[in-house]
Amino acid sequence: MSAMNANALFIGSNSSDSYHQAIQLPEEIKRVLRNADKEIRVTVRQAANLVTQAGKEMSLATNKYREARQEPLSLEVRFLRQGGTVYKTDINPAHLPPQQSDLDDGIYVKTSFLSHDEPGLASRKLFKLVEEALRPLCERKGWRLEKKNTCIRVELDNTKHIDLPLYAIPDEEFISLKESLRDASGYSMDMACSNMQNILERHKNLRIPTDRVMLAHREFGWVHSDPRALHDWFEEQFNRYGPQLRRQCRYLKGWRDFFFSSGGPSSVTLMVCAANTYRLGKIKAEDDRDDLAFMHITENLPEMFNREITNPVLSDAPSLNDWDDLERQQFVNATQTLHSHVDGALNGHYIVDITVERLQKALGERVPNRPDLVKAFPKSFEIKRQNVVTSALPQVRRTTSG
Repeated sequence: MSAMNANALFIGSNSSDSYHQAIQLPEEIKRVLRNADKEIRVTVRQAANLVTQAGKEMSLATNKYREARQEPLSLEVRFLRQGGTVYKTDINPAHLPPQQSDLDDGIYVKTSFLSHDEPGLASRKLFKLVEEALRPLCERKGWRLEKKNTCIRVELDNTKHIDLPLYAIPDEEFISLKESLRDASGYSMDMACSNMQNILERHKNLRIPTDRVMLAHREFGWVHSDPRALHDWFEEQFNRYGPQLRRQCRYLKGWRDFFFSSGGPSSVTLMVCAANTYRLGKIKAEDDRDDLAFMHITENLPEMFNREITNPVLSDAPSLNDWDDLERQQFVNATQTLHSHVDGALNGHYIVDITVERLQKALGERVPNRPDLVKAFPKSFEIKRQNVVTSALPQVRRTTSG
């Protein structure tokens, strides 16, 4: 129990605004990102088809292919969205710009397409192929291509971008996924592709083994990475601990965006920390109180940031908080300040204006300036409540199950 109840400032009601409502990504922004992503998909598919057609023509015209009886070069691509869009934890950034709303869409290819080159060379060629395919589209739309170590970024304007990580999966897994999708959905792969995300949600058995999914990296060639496995892990936590956990993830991302105009702990790191707080039994919020749950999470963040935060699905992956000493201290200090503001908002006083003021210091002015939504529970109320509970105890007959 806390001295102050600020739950309505976090989650609100039908008749009041709230922090949770204020950080929601507007539907118009979602629509713009989805439409741009559809154009990107069409463009990349067309480029893949041209590669496949060129491979067929070469196989017919080149003696080397005929003599070696090699299969013509073929490029098939599949797309799977990932990140906050799929987790349903995306939020509207606090500082637009330099921060940006984003959408992540993974591009998957067969491993055999890359087998003609060394791994590092193959990853670079795949990056180049997709970049060259998208360049005319970006020039026509006024978008900007940006090279990241683990993705291609298409910046739509100074407030929105789409990230395209590139993945390779073994041919047999690619084919198995294709056949399984046809069996499960009743559609051909071409028809099912646009609806793949929904199909994968319904058919958990269509997962590819985690150690068989490789992410293209500009420096290291290929690294293990499976966004589907991580998505499943988060969905398991959301199902176990309810919608409050999903909201807590949004609150933490909202704090990060408010406190750090750029950079800060990654969204995955914050979400894993929130889930781990529930898993360790450290959430003691009563009556589904978002304010208390957030206070308990912020209380545990400094210690979590000081220890290794492991990837929950990839044991050989780098720590999620693989920061240098200076960065680690900066993030720990930031979480200590966060908890100080939140704890100070809910405890140590009975003044509703102070609660609002301190929560706005922690999370920004998207916390509504509504002292009337805050409730105070002075000590006299607590003593009275405890006496009522104590007097009622003799009327309760304890039983044991057998």
